[in-house]
Amino acid sequence: MTDRRKVRGATAAVVGVQAFLGLVVGLALLRAGRRHPGRGLAAAGLLTIVVAAGLVAVAVAVMKAHPWANTAQGRTVGLTLEVLVGLVALSRIGVRPLIATVNVALALAACVLLARPEDRGPVAPDAQPRRTTDPDPPYPRSAPFDRPPSPAAELTAGGALLALATLVVLLVALTVRSRITFGLVVLAVVFVPLERVLALHPQRVLRDGWRTDLVHFVVNGLLLNVGLFVSVVVVGSLLRAAVPGALRSGIAGEPAWLQFVEAFMVAELGGYAGHRAAHAVPFLWRFHKVHHSIRQMDWLAASHLHPVDQTFTRSCAVLPLYALGFTRASLGGYLVVLTFQAIFIHANVRVKFGPLRWLIATPEFHHWHHANDPAAYNSNFAGEFPLIDLLFGTAHLPKGQMPARYGIDDAEPAGYLRQLAWPFRSRPPSPAPAPAA
Repeated sequence: MTDRRKVRGATAAVVGVQAFLGLVVGLALLRAGRRHPGRGLAAAGLLTIVVAAGLVAVAVAVMKAHPWANTAQGRTVGLTLEVLVGLVALSRIGVRPLIATVNVALALAACVLLARPEDRGPVAPDAQPRRTTDPDPPYPRSAPFDRPPSPAAELTAGGALLALATLVVLLVALTVRSRITFGLVVLAVVFVPLERVLALHPQRVLRDGWRTDLVHFVVNGLLLNVGLFVSVVVVGSLLRAAVPGALRSGIAGEPAWLQFVEAFMVAELGGYAGHRAAHAVPFLWRFHKVHHSIRQMDWLAASHLHPVDQTFTRSCAVLPLYALGFTRASLGGYLVVLTFQAIFIHANVRVKFGPLRWLIATPEFHHWHHANDPAAYNSNFAGEFPLIDLLFGTAHLPKGQMPARYGIDDAEPAGYLRQLAWPFRSRPPSPAPAPAA
């Protein structure tokens, strides 16, 4: 009993201090928002204060030994709040380094304490929780699959070193891309409730692999920017030199709305070709299968990509725009829409669009691309317009049905750095699934 009280006391103290420092960071962001309007700092400050208030509630529940504080739901809420406040604090490390560093350290300590359930002793058989299922679900349930062992289950020196290296990579990316934290919070506020209300498959918000996908979300964007810069400088310059100057000038002189429409069509055709090549060419599939190893679809899974694969497919869409002389505004507008659309079509939602599902890519359309179903192999490559798949005979969208299983048969290693190294050490490369006869 004494040990349990000590754990509760330490947890309440750490979470309480974290809440206080989160409040300090939130007030600092509000203050910075008044000096620099239009950067989203004020909104980030308000969100941080709200999260800090939630941490206060968690600390009180832990201190008073409230039963909710030791349930899986209670610990999940506490862990989520800690991660959010810690990320926001980390984004301000260049402004308030001491407070931000202490805040991040406390967030890590609080996550460890909150994740440790108290020893309640054996549970009587009658007290075992019972699973309930809907009598008539709208779509088939996700079938069970064999998960690789969690690295936390057998912590070794090499695993600890990889975890430390991953943390360093994450901190560097957050320092360079400090605004990514606010974008992550906004996306979570939009998609988490959406996936709870309109869930396609029942799964936890913090499902297996969410920490790794969070690192993918933060770090891959930085690596993509580097890869695209090199791609444009090396390949784009050669392609641009091959395009007549009169054609580039004519496109640059067109109205903005016309450029935007043309850019979408050109980029989508290039993206379709690149995506299809990633499935057909064994070397490219080595990298693309990292994305297809997803077995639980949600908005965060959209970022589960290998940077080499992401750079290649994105370059296939962007390089034609650069070579043809489209303005930076049309190029930037396409990338913004593409990013949000990619997150949406991976979401775990059962939204139906009726006949519009053939005009714009939807979760219903893209989930079949990830289905572990021979009838759906090598289909639905388009990122925005399913009509392109219809045109090339690769569309697969059975009415009123959704996949029951996702992923591939290969077992993906756990951890961000292991997944980056996976394509380089898997020999021979497993080919993309062949289309059904």
